[in-house]
Amino acid sequence: MRLEHRLARLLGNGTWIASLVVAAGLALAAIGPSGPWVVAGPRVITAGLALFVLLPVVRVVTMLIAFAGLRDHRFVGIALFVLAMIFVGFALGMEG
Repeated sequence: MRLEHRLARLLGNGTWIASLVVAAGLALAAIGPSGPWVVAGPRVITAGLALFVLLPVVRVVTMLIAFAGLRDHRFVGIALFVLAMIFVGFALGMEG
């Protein structure tokens, strides 16, 4: 299967999964203001949002692996650079 098709399927499936997790969290939060659902709902929503944030990282890692398998060193370097920039952005965002 071509890389473009794998990436499209990965992103499409990842978006659906993250959407379902967010929807499940919203459903848990809507059940009621008492019991374990009060805490579980927002945590499940946060997990779904984290999946949305991780999708670009998974895409770049998938591309990195594919380019490494093709021995395309130029694109491996570009993918590593993009991955490093994503992690720098995450680190700077975590600082405040």
